[in-house]
Amino acid sequence: MKRISALFIFLFLGHLAISQVSVAGKIADQADDGPLANASIVLLDQDSIMKYFVRADENGKFQLKNVITGSYLLLVSYPKFEVYSQPIVVENEDLNLESIKISSQANLIEEVIVKQKLPITLKGDTIEYDAGSFETEKNAKLEDLLRRLPGLTVSADGAITAQGKSVSKVLIDGEEFFGYDPKIAIRNVRADAVDKVQVYERRSEQSELTGIDDGVRLQTVNVVLKEEAREGVFGNLEALYGTDNLYAGNLFAAKFNRTERMGVTANTNNMGASGREGNLRMNNQIQGEPVFTSIGANYENQFFDRKLNVNANYNLNDNSNRNERDSFNKQIQSNGEVRETTRTSRSMSNNQSHGVRSQFRIRIDSTQNMDVRINAGLSQQESGNSSNSKTRGEGGNDINEFESDQNTKTDSRSNDIRLNYRKRLNKKGASLNVHVSNDYSKSDSENRTDETTTQFIENTETNIDQRRLGDNFSNNFSAEANFGNRLSQQINYSLGYSFSNSNRKNFLDAFDLDANGTPSELDLNYSQRQHDFSTNQGINATMNFNHELLNINVSNKTLYKNQNLEDSYRDVDLSRSFWDNSFNMDINYRLSSRKNLRVSYQNSNTIPSFEQLQPTQPRRNELFIPIGNPDLERATNNNFRLNYNTISLLKGTNLNLNGDIGFVVNPIINQLQIDRETNVTRSSYVNISDKSTWRASMNGNFNKPMFNKQVQFNIFSSLNYQNSFSFIENSESMSFELNNLQNTNGNIGIGVNEQNAKGFDFEVNARIGANNQLNSLRSDLNYTNMTGSSAGYIKYFFPWKFQATTNVNYSYEGPTKLYPQSIHQFYANVELSKKLLKNESLIASVKAFDIFNTFNNVNRSISDTDFTESRQLILTQYVLVGLKWDFNKNLGKKND
Repeated sequence: MKRISALFIFLFLGHLAISQVSVAGKIADQADDGPLANASIVLLDQDSIMKYFVRADENGKFQLKNVITGSYLLLVSYPKFEVYSQPIVVENEDLNLESIKISSQANLIEEVIVKQKLPITLKGDTIEYDAGSFETEKNAKLEDLLRRLPGLTVSADGAITAQGKSVSKVLIDGEEFFGYDPKIAIRNVRADAVDKVQVYERRSEQSELTGIDDGVRLQTVNVVLKEEAREGVFGNLEALYGTDNLYAGNLFAAKFNRTERMGVTANTNNMGASGREGNLRMNNQIQGEPVFTSIGANYENQFFDRKLNVNANYNLNDNSNRNERDSFNKQIQSNGEVRETTRTSRSMSNNQSHGVRSQFRIRIDSTQNMDVRINAGLSQQESGNSSNSKTRGEGGNDINEFESDQNTKTDSRSNDIRLNYRKRLNKKGASLNVHVSNDYSKSDSENRTDETTTQFIENTETNIDQRRLGDNFSNNFSAEANFGNRLSQQINYSLGYSFSNSNRKNFLDAFDLDANGTPSELDLNYSQRQHDFSTNQGINATMNFNHELLNINVSNKTLYKNQNLEDSYRDVDLSRSFWDNSFNMDINYRLSSRKNLRVSYQNSNTIPSFEQLQPTQPRRNELFIPIGNPDLERATNNNFRLNYNTISLLKGTNLNLNGDIGFVVNPIINQLQIDRETNVTRSSYVNISDKSTWRASMNGNFNKPMFNKQVQFNIFSSLNYQNSFSFIENSESMSFELNNLQNTNGNIGIGVNEQNAKGFDFEVNARIGANNQLNSLRSDLNYTNMTGSSAGYIKYFFPWKFQATTNVNYSYEGPTKLYPQSIHQFYANVELSKKLLKNESLIASVKAFDIFNTFNNVNRSISDTDFTESRQLILTQYVLVGLKWDFNKNLGKKND
């Protein structure tokens, strides 16, 4: 036994002898190569934890002994000299770094030497990117920079996804910029003005104001500007004209200084309302015949020694469109039949809206703060729609035909005021938070409806010719007070009381028109005089534990609700009082300086709406009749989320995994009664107590720099599952059958991108996936089909500042049992441009979209029992000639 033990000890010591080596070198002054005695040398591991430390001798030499093999970050520091950093890899032999030369800080004014920067760092649950580590083209925008950041994607229309989650907020130095449209910031702020980009999850606006965690998390991007970029003037002006008399004009201008920010934006075009007209990354299909104009302004400043911060936005939108659409719908019946409905429609719309958003943050004194938000909106809408639809049985026999012609005018106005007051009561952490808000909205509408319903089997025809006058009103008031205190250095809590009152009315008077078009009798089938009001009172409690590595937040809110509904046209008088409770827990554990794990759980109830409860309701048309269920009970929602993120500071790699699972107990599901002879649908809602609906999803992405960090490699995947139910009445057995729909889809893909101002830059990606649908009513229609897509964006840089750019996209959707034809989607866009002027601020371009005229104008959608394929009026092939000027004074530029 002793010999065996000795053998193991010998082998272990031998292993140490092999795997532990020395790292040696010399520290010298860059100016005269003189030794820097007593310089500090540190080795950090991938978690930025110090593993080895030594000082240089009188000759500047050092040696780190018994270093375990692996990857490290070498840091060298010396008083009044720059801090030197260099990644090293220690293998199974001694490493001699020879001479390491560092510069005196006195020389750094003339020359700055940076050997190594960390492009990505993890601070708690916040991922921070160093913008200077990611190269972008001259005059590039923030959008171009975000595309370069590992873990972030920016779609062609400007939607941002970070770590697999959709980004809902984009902040500039922690503040909203053009808050009504966050895409304005990423499309216009210059990339060279950015110092850092931070990605994190923030609580909802309501939760931040009240201090009570509601479990809602918003993925947020905060852009930190360089110090020198907080003062200057910048913007751009663009004009485009093309075939089919297409045009677009865009203006953006902003002025920044240390406390004040001003910005204006304007756009007019007949290509759509996306704000991305002429963007080569998009397919740029022009739906219908749109005309769009918008004007916006943003102002932010600080007054009275920065005690008052003002942030205000205004926007005006004026848009109209005319469109045509054909759709083909197949609906599964409970008796095994599939009914087909073909529909053609023509629509027009004209909308004008004004919106104002303002926020005033007031620092009363060192212990008191107040936040006031005032928003208002005004809009006018006109719309018209004419359609014709015909439904046939599976054997091809005509069942019904429906013709509709509607014209509507609506005037709406709204405002909301929110006030939040915070008072720190003592130095130990006690505080008082008071929140008051009021939301008001009102709309008046006038509708002219002319509908004809023909039942072929019964050989009947019903005509509805009406003038409908609507009057809707809503006023909601809420107040909340919370007291918070600290139990210890790590534990704090808050207790609060809330009160809210809601008053709503929905009036609709439908008058039949006589032969002369004059209103005569009131049709109660299509009218309503509904008034509902409710009062809620509740208590809430929050407990928070904060530690260097662990953060736990637990909150609970209990409400007593009193609700009433009246409809004098239907003699409806409903009232109910009940308790409602919601619980949230969030745990964030910092496994190390580069690894983070977050787990959260939410429990809440879905309370049946009065629309679902009300026994009799106004009809929508002769083929659809809603029926309420007064016995409907609440459903209970449970949701679990998990996020794991790890970053290698030395390698620049990033791994993110997200998981989400939710299930509903006693779910509220739709119940349909479909008349076999007339195809008239009666819709209501019921509970199913013995089953649960649930969903689950998993997302993952991994990023790694390649080729000396000039190229970013990304692999991503997702898996989603949804299990839902609906009831459909079997007209033959007069009983309801439960339909169970199970949808599973997954995909995996890779992406590679590089952006370089020399040669060419590119961004390519490819994805392959599969969909599986199981339908219990018609198992013979169950299917599994393949999906896939690929895209390539390549820009070539030629001499004399010429550039050629191409964007190619392909997607595939496999056939199903109901739609045996695959959908192939392919289009290619090209652009030739030239940069003008010495600073390359003026660009002339010619762009051609869908050059092969191959865009496939087919869309498919699926619900529980409905499968729809549609086409619409669309223009995809056209040419644009454009001129764009980027102007910039001082922003992002250092002073001499």
